[in-house]
Parts: sequence; structure tokens; C-alpha cells
Amino acid sequence: MRKPFLQLALAKAKDLPPKPFQTTLTATSSWPFTIDRPASPTRPTRIAVLDSSFNPPTKAHYQLLKAAARVGCDAVLLLLATNNVDKGQTGAGAVERLEMMEAVAIDSIRNEKEDPALRHMAVGLTIHARFMDKAQPILDSYPANTVQLSWIMGHDTMTRLFDPKYYNDVHADMAPFFEQCDVICSSRPGYGTRDEMLKFVEASGHSKKVTLVDIPDDDDEEEQKVGALAIEGEGRRAETTTAMMTTRTNARGIQVKEMSSTVVRGAIKSQDWTLVDRCVHPSVRQLIEKNGLYVD
Repeated sequence: MRKPFLQLALAKAKDLPPKPFQTTLTATSSWPFTIDRPASPTRPTRIAVLDSSFNPPTKAHYQLLKAAARVGCDAVLLLLATNNVDKGQTGAGAVERLEMMEAVAIDSIRNEKEDPALRHMAVGLTIHARFMDKAQPILDSYPANTVQLSWIMGHDTMTRLFDPKYYNDVHADMAPFFEQCDVICSSRPGYGTRDEMLKFVEASGHSKKVTLVDIPDDDDEEEQKVGALAIEGEGRRAETTTAMMTTRTNARGIQVKEMSSTVVRGAIKSQDWTLVDRCVHPSVRQLIEKNGLYVD
């Protein structure tokens, strides 16, 4: 049983002094490094970090990870901020969320057909709320300059990250963050178009540190190949392939981009298990049912 171990990890995050970052599960004992890719300051290991409430983790989360793998990441970290759970959000507790995150990670690690970066996955905890505060404890956990963090986020989160109201000078204040971090960003329905994202990134002064990606649907291998083309720099070809993907996924129902934890929680309350199965992996559904989550 993992619950006692996860409860201990959460207790360490609340100790005085608290543990600002810790992993609860890693693909290997040397994670994020491998025998072929040991710790090296000349070629830092690039970790794609997906920081979310995972309430619950969905296929949209996983497709963000696949998009990150396609742009050159070496390892993946699913990160849960304890403050996200402590603020009275509805749904699962921290232990249950970690259980579901670990289920997703284990499925990916064991999938021999998966991208190597997605098989090299870890699950972790942070006590911090801001990206700038979360980054340093992770970086400090490994030899200096051997790790580069690529933070995966949607357009809405990126907008908050670059919001001038949080800084005296957004460009200057964020410069230390971008020394060992970059951003992988995907559009989300209702949160702006790709062109709006591009304008926003350019205005931030850190456009070289942001990679824009599109999320493909997860049910069709050809669509995944098409989706891989729909990244920044493909111009008209990207727009065309994205339109093709949208047409195909609409024919089957909800698109991956439209999936969210909120949709899943609503589907469970209405007992729409077909929609639940469309949005989450089988191992996550099993834990949802086992723990009786989201029924109230």
C-alpha cells in the first residue's frame, strides 16, 4: 500500500522546516539522469514539469506531456503543490491525487511503446505556489547546472506567469527564472488563440524561452503525427493540420483539448461513465471508484 508512504511525504512538506521539494516516485533510482545521460553541466538534462492540481489527472494532462516529449525533453515530472489542496478545493485529497498521479506515471513507465522521456517519469511534491519559487528547490536537488526545467502550462497559466502586476519589471525580474527554465505552452479552448499567445509572448520579452505546441487527440496514431507538426514555426501547414484534427475529433465527441478535471468531476456526479472513460486512463478510473471520489 502506498498511502502510508504518501502520507509521510505530505507530513514532511508540513514539517518545520518544511521540505520544499521531494519525489514520491521515480522511474529509476538515478532519475532524472540515466547511464546514457549522466549528470553533466555541459549538456543539462531537460525535465518537462507539469504542475497541476490533478483533480483528477486526465488524458489532456498526458497529451501535454506527449507534446513536451516531442520538443526534446529527457524526463518528465508530475508536480503537485500542497497549497493547491489545502485551500479547500473540491474533490480528492492530496494522498488520493498523488495515488492517481503515480498510477499515470507507472502506466507510462511500463509502456514499452511510449516515448523514452515519458517512460522516464517521476511524481513530486512542492510547498510553493509561484513558479519562480517552485523552480529553485528542484534545481537545488541536483548537481549545479545539470538540470533544465521546462514548465508545461496552458495559455491562461502563462498569462498569469507574465502578468506585469506581479513584478516591478517583468523582463528583468524573470531573467533569473529563465536562466535554467523555459516554458512549453499550449492553447486552451476559451483562453485565446495561437496568434494572441504569440503576441503575448513577444510582449513579455522572453519569446526565445517559450515553445508553443498543439495537443493532438489520443485515439488516432495518424492524428498524433499530424499534431506533432502543429508547433510553432510551421505556419500555414500547422493551421491546416490543426483544422484536420478538429474535424476528426468532433466526429467522435469531446476533444482532448476540451477535457478537464472539472468535466470529469461533473461526469462522475451525473454517472456518465462513458465520458469519464473518454477523459481518464483506466488506472485512474479504478482509483476514483475504489476511493469513492467526486460522487458528492
